[in-house]
Amino acid sequence: MDNVIYLDNAATSRVYPEVLESYKQITLEYFANPNSVHALGQKSSRLLENTRQQILKTLKLKHHEVIFTSGATEANNLAIKGYCLANKNRGNHIITNAGEHPSVLNTVMEMEQFGFEVTVLPLNEKGTIEVSSLREAITKNTILVSIMAVNNETGAINPINEIGQWLKKHPKIVFHVDMVQAIGKVNIPLENVDLFSIAGHKIHGLLGSGLLIKKKNILIKAQNHGGGQENNYRSGTNTLALSASLAKALRIIISEQENNYKNITLLRDRLINYLKENPDKYKINSHFKENPYIVNFSTLHHKASVVVEALSNRNIMVSSLSACHSKKEAFSEVVYQMSHSLPLAKNTIRVSFSHENTLEDVEALITNLDVLIKRIKR
Repeated sequence: MDNVIYLDNAATSRVYPEVLESYKQITLEYFANPNSVHALGQKSSRLLENTRQQILKTLKLKHHEVIFTSGATEANNLAIKGYCLANKNRGNHIITNAGEHPSVLNTVMEMEQFGFEVTVLPLNEKGTIEVSSLREAITKNTILVSIMAVNNETGAINPINEIGQWLKKHPKIVFHVDMVQAIGKVNIPLENVDLFSIAGHKIHGLLGSGLLIKKKNILIKAQNHGGGQENNYRSGTNTLALSASLAKALRIIISEQENNYKNITLLRDRLINYLKENPDKYKINSHFKENPYIVNFSTLHHKASVVVEALSNRNIMVSSLSACHSKKEAFSEVVYQMSHSLPLAKNTIRVSFSHENTLEDVEALITNLDVLIKRIKR
């Protein structure tokens, strides 16, 4: 597709060209199984271990270890199931919140069949949790708190550092954070986080790559079994080219984070100003100036799914909810929690930026929104 304006980077991002080149090179040169004892296997093994150390160095972590996964969904499952099942003798209570990605929320709810009790914290009007509600929810049986850093729908930033510092008073409780929409974009201190998850394709890496990074002293139980790879946490032969290319994508996005942040803030501000100038047409659902990467808003008089489809027909890619899901009209649980309005929750549009976007992209979006809002029937 030529001349496409891609504004759906929170869903997936275009791979860095240099990352793709690294993937190709490593696939050809380091094709041997890292677990083989011959010279080529040992060559692959050395690169794999160097890759782990590069990731820790990039993130400035000294007391953690890296587990390579197929993505953040697997990483979140391994963190939650792995920790809870390995430590169920310590307690049976998990706390999360209503804004979590399904790979966290559904996994936590799945733990109920293993005898765990789950508390799902509500969201406030800004789309985050209240730390006071977390404090009140903790019991003597709580062993895991899982709170995402940045919401994937609205860009809302949870107070991760405040939560982590407070949880230090409860040494039995482990703190897991889904960092997918934060890493390389928003500064989130990690020293008080015990486990966190990253997806390669959200930081211009390749699909099928992810990380679970955990403190060395945290015990988790493997969720798939076989040859005992990844220090017995995740069996299966490591796809070395994916792991190494993810490490490279991570280095690039973090090295460029400050400059990208400044440029993307200009784009976000232009879009927000347009939405504010049209309060009769749109309701803004993103309230954090600290995160310019995601702008979520609701259409007040038009079906958002129709607007998104019309924009797509004009080669402008943004996201919304499907008009139909399991024979019921879908809605954003996050926006509903924030607004308590079903019409707003049913008609959300998310615009998400990357370093590739320009002010011209935003102007094209605004121009086409203006045209379509006038043309599309209410």
